[in-house]
Amino acid sequence: MRKLISILLVVLLAVPAFSQKRRRATPKAPVKPATERAQEALLQYDFAKAEDILTEEKAALTKKRKEVSHLEPLLQAARTGRNKLHATERIVIIDSLVCDKVEMLKAIRLSNESGRINTYAAVYHTQDALGATLFENELGNKRYLAFGNPEGSLRLAVSDKIGEDWSTPTFLKGLSSEEQSNDTLYFENYPFLLSDGITLYYAANGTESMGGYDIFVTRSDGEDGSFLMPENMGFPYNSTANDYLLAVDELNQLGWFVSDRYQPEGKVCIYTFIPNEIRQVYGDEVNESTLRKLARVTSIRDTWPSEEDMSIVTDAQKRLTALRSGKGNSATLATPAFIFPVDDQRTYHQQTDFRSPVARQKITTWQKLSKNVSIDTTVLQRQRDNYAKASQAERQQMAPSILRLEKNLEEQQQELQQLAKEIRNAEISYK
Repeated sequence: MRKLISILLVVLLAVPAFSQKRRRATPKAPVKPATERAQEALLQYDFAKAEDILTEEKAALTKKRKEVSHLEPLLQAARTGRNKLHATERIVIIDSLVCDKVEMLKAIRLSNESGRINTYAAVYHTQDALGATLFENELGNKRYLAFGNPEGSLRLAVSDKIGEDWSTPTFLKGLSSEEQSNDTLYFENYPFLLSDGITLYYAANGTESMGGYDIFVTRSDGEDGSFLMPENMGFPYNSTANDYLLAVDELNQLGWFVSDRYQPEGKVCIYTFIPNEIRQVYGDEVNESTLRKLARVTSIRDTWPSEEDMSIVTDAQKRLTALRSGKGNSATLATPAFIFPVDDQRTYHQQTDFRSPVARQKITTWQKLSKNVSIDTTVLQRQRDNYAKASQAERQQMAPSILRLEKNLEEQQQELQQLAKEIRNAEISYK
């Protein structure tokens, strides 16, 4: 009996020791560094999670009196992404095309009325290692181009045709390049000007970018050639990868933006979309998970409307096919140019609908002004959104631009109403 008890005691004492040894022998999965976990969250557009990880890591390192500066770019990207996620624009993407980055400009077919995009090297017949591009307007008398500066980076410049010669490019005033740190090279490239002659899209890799190049929009401010404070276009145009170009064919109501998200080195994806007259966002219509997918453009079909509204997509795809085949430069391929109610019985859609020569002349001005009002309204809303989330110092800097834009918009709206009244009166009274 004593022998049996002794054996039991030995076994009981040995089992815990053996279990502890087994636990010690089983290695735990290594914990990923905070920066790696944050980057994974950023790639999934889970910006709130990325910010929490980085904030916690920053606090822990600060407590240990260790360097935290390497966390700041990621933290800035997380905060910027979080602020912009719920302002994701609702657009219908009708097509996507993967091609070599060096061929992307050739793959975008614009109508003649939308101007021309090309590489600096092709137009000026020279070598260019920086990949500079340019935009030339429909009249062929003005170019916006990326132009090298002494520091070795690219800045946007403008050149005018005088007689048969082009003026020396002069750098644009008012863009973010003036505020960048001299520690890193700053690039502005891929300019595109709308037909209104004042709305400029371009790409830059500055402090306001969410990842590499981002697409920005700005507008000319006065006769001195300066521009308003640029606005980041946000999602889905921009991403945590490089986003290069945004171009719009207003005649055929088609737009393109180019990105290397999800692409191997040297490749880009060209997304074709239907531009909005007035900016629309998803708001509370979709949950957070779905919104992330829409912002990332995981599937272009997710952006399509319901079955009963699919004619919007099929009509746009027909216009795109016509452009690619070289048949899309005719106004007959475009959707109605405008919607203008004359009276209770008549609504016009084309300039040729008007019988009155006076009304026909003024509707062209009304179209341009209406487009300006639409664009200014979108830009103003973006600036107001940014103002609401900005610091006190940033608000002081942003306020003059917002006030000036509000005043301009109010004046344009009043002018638009007066012009519409004159057009109706001219058409109704015409015999």
